[in-house]
Amino acid sequence: MNHPPRVVKDAVIHRDGGFCILALNRCQGEATTTDHRANRQAGGSRILNHPANLIAACAICNGDKADAGAIVLHDLEERGLYIRPGATHAATLQRAIATPVMDLAGDLWLLVDAHTRTPYERES
Repeated sequence: MNHPPRVVKDAVIHRDGGFCILALNRCQGEATTTDHRANRQAGGSRILNHPANLIAACAICNGDKADAGAIVLHDLEERGLYIRPGATHAATLQRAIATPVMDLAGDLWLLVDAHTRTPYERES
C-alpha cells in the first residue's frame, strides 16, 4: 500500500478540524483527503506517510499543490505546508516533524501523530 490507510487519513482530517488547510484558490473548504507536506515523489518512501507529514486537504487543493508554481510553493512553505526534501527520506521526515503548521486562523501547531497536535510558540 503506497497511501496512508483510510483510518489514518480520517484521523488526520479530524485532527486538523475537518477543513482543508491548504486553502488554495479553488479550495472546496471541507477536507476529504490528506496531503503530504513533503511529497513522496512518484511512490517514494512509505516513511513519509507519517501523520506529522500529513495535513487535511480537499481533493482540488491536493491536486493544485502538485501543479503549483514557485510563488504558491513559497507561500505554502512559509505556512509549514510544503517541506523541501532532505538528503534522505528520514531527514525529510525529521524536517516535517520539526516544522510547525499554520492553521486557517494563523495559529501554529506541531503535528505529533494522527490524533494530536500541540501549540507551537514562536521564539522571540
